[in-house]
Amino acid sequence: MPPVICIVGTSKTGKTKLMEELIKDLKGRGLKVGALKSHKHGDFEIDVKGKDTWKYANAGADTVAITSSVKFAVIKNENVMTDIDEICETYFFDTDVVLADGFTQSDKPRIIVVENEQDAGFFERGCRVISITDEKIKDLKSVFQKVLEFLET
Repeated sequence: MPPVICIVGTSKTGKTKLMEELIKDLKGRGLKVGALKSHKHGDFEIDVKGKDTWKYANAGADTVAITSSVKFAVIKNENVMTDIDEICETYFFDTDVVLADGFTQSDKPRIIVVENEQDAGFFERGCRVISITDEKIKDLKSVFQKVLEFLET
């Protein structure tokens, strides 16, 4: 399983932007990067209403997958949050690193993004902290360097 780095923090602090920048940087270094999102607000859709996969799911299919020559996606109805290790072992086995947005409850190393550093303790949870940054993320190079150091260990 590839190393997993969780990007955790309070809402609207720049986690998504940081993930985008990390993905670009790591891809620029020749790494295969996986991105994983934890969605805590119940149902979500990755397909457009009226399209075939939406129709299959709407008809009651427990698992819907779509594949083409360039993409593969799976929607699986479950009553519990799938374990991050299970997801990574199944779908990210061919990547060099997985950046996971959320998964606050996991034991994975993390980058904490908060409005002020006093809030960081809530997200540490005894896990290895790679970096703590504020919502403005002024020093991306420092965060990138800490990620690279983590990946080298």
